[in-house]
Amino acid sequence: MDNAAMVVNEREAGLVVRTALECAGFDCAEFNSTLSLLRGIKRDDLRLIVLDIDGEADWRSVLECRRNWLNPAVVVIAVGSADAAATVQALEAGVDDVVAKPVRGAELVARIHAAVRRRSEPSASGSVSLAGYTIDRDMGCLRSAGSCVALTGRELALIQILFENAGQLVTRQRLATEVWGADADLTGRTIEQHVYQVRRKLRQCAGQALCVRSIYGCGYRLDLLPTKPARSAQPPAKARRPVDNPQASSGASLQQAWPLCTTA
Repeated sequence: MDNAAMVVNEREAGLVVRTALECAGFDCAEFNSTLSLLRGIKRDDLRLIVLDIDGEADWRSVLECRRNWLNPAVVVIAVGSADAAATVQALEAGVDDVVAKPVRGAELVARIHAAVRRRSEPSASGSVSLAGYTIDRDMGCLRSAGSCVALTGRELALIQILFENAGQLVTRQRLATEVWGADADLTGRTIEQHVYQVRRKLRQCAGQALCVRSIYGCGYRLDLLPTKPARSAQPPAKARRPVDNPQASSGASLQQAWPLCTTA
């Protein structure tokens, strides 16, 4: 069952939205404000957000959260007054669709399904491999012969670009555009944080075989590092017989060389 989160200010509209989502098969979590939603949602378990843009001055922060942290496939549907200017403003800000109040459950579900289809990426891309390490897009992970590390949606998109351009510079502007759909100046710190996580997960899966290098002022490059050849086994050192008492040993040797004379 897919997870959904909702912030709807009006009680009646909220009841319609929640009922529609549950009938559509979503497990719905309800929040009383945009701030509480941002604090409560998790990064990788959401499929849908329904957001009331009437009276919520900071509703754009949800779109910023999706751009920087959430899986890009998360759908954001706005509900609000039937005002053309407000609808245009919401769509231009980045919501996937707008449903006018009073909300009709059947229309809401239909618009959600249409937005999910638009957001869903085709699975034909399959996987991308490099030197025995594979990005599995269907499973959302990085795999090797003996390891599997889960990736978030942003990490997966970022690491795929690096894999496809191994040994070549990938600019920050390209990452910002293709992964976040934004300008590099708006996502600079976010890019660094995601690259840090990608490096950490590469080490978990590939050890020191793959390295993401920072190219100062430009971007990043994924390098395949040569593995060190195993050292040849050294022949075991010849064991020496321990001598417990050197003086006793020396005396025994003299006795063998010069046997003592005995008198009758």
